[in-house]
Amino acid sequence: MKHFLILFQIGMVIVLSGCQVIPTLNTNELSIIQGVGFDRTAEDKLLGTIVYPEYRVDETSKIEVLKAEGETVRETLDRSQYEVQYPLVNGQLRIAVFGQKLAKQGLFSLLDAFNRSPVIGSKIQLAIVDGEASELLAIKKYGKENIALYLSDMISQNAKIGELPSTDLSIFSYHYYNVGNDPYLPILKKEKDKIKINGIALFKDARLKSTLSMNDVFTFKMLLERFKMGTHQYKLDENQYVVIGNIRSSPHYKVKINKGTPEFNIQIKMDARIQEFSSNRKNTATPSKTKY
Repeated sequence: MKHFLILFQIGMVIVLSGCQVIPTLNTNELSIIQGVGFDRTAEDKLLGTIVYPEYRVDETSKIEVLKAEGETVRETLDRSQYEVQYPLVNGQLRIAVFGQKLAKQGLFSLLDAFNRSPVIGSKIQLAIVDGEASELLAIKKYGKENIALYLSDMISQNAKIGELPSTDLSIFSYHYYNVGNDPYLPILKKEKDKIKINGIALFKDARLKSTLSMNDVFTFKMLLERFKMGTHQYKLDENQYVVIGNIRSSPHYKVKINKGTPEFNIQIKMDARIQEFSSNRKNTATPSKTKY
């Protein structure tokens, strides 16, 4: 019994001593990655771009953009570490963007790395870049503000109150693994020194196969989900337009097999309000609320 107590005391000393060597860091001693971008180079390597704020005591933060090439996501991040003063961590990653060329080859290995990481949240925003992700993240106009947070908020608010369908890492993964579904992501485009949402990228498995313009995104969202808010303009005739505001909409699907071939019947019920009507015709009545 005496020997047992001695061994127990020695063990407790070792455990308590071990707890004291755990390093503690504050935000001023970390390089917190908040945005990443990936492209496929001409040499068929992976070009990784990271965006992180550089915090300093009693100073405003500065947004830094680093680039590194590698064969895997991990290698690009490790090589970026060679250029920073403090450790790179990705626990606050908000958005990941992918160049169009890379998306056509497939995103499975990259998104699988995100899903396997215990520190990357499932709600991070994803997007395809019409062009190169590295160029988009390095636009000089956004040098004084955090472009990662800007893009994440832009996608989120357009999905919440606009025409953009809801999407993030968890939704993409659900559609990828679910039988009968395919993923989709918003498309970002650089125009001069500005960034805008330019459509929807449609995937077959994890490969980019086709795109939708913004003119079709409103209908695409109604086919996918129940949603409220959002406006859309329709052309009725020459010089005649109507703008409707969605109050609520919901899709209903009916599927039947006809001689081994599935047939789909999709009905969309929408309560909408006509917000604007433009026409050269005189005495045109404009109803305030319409059901479809």
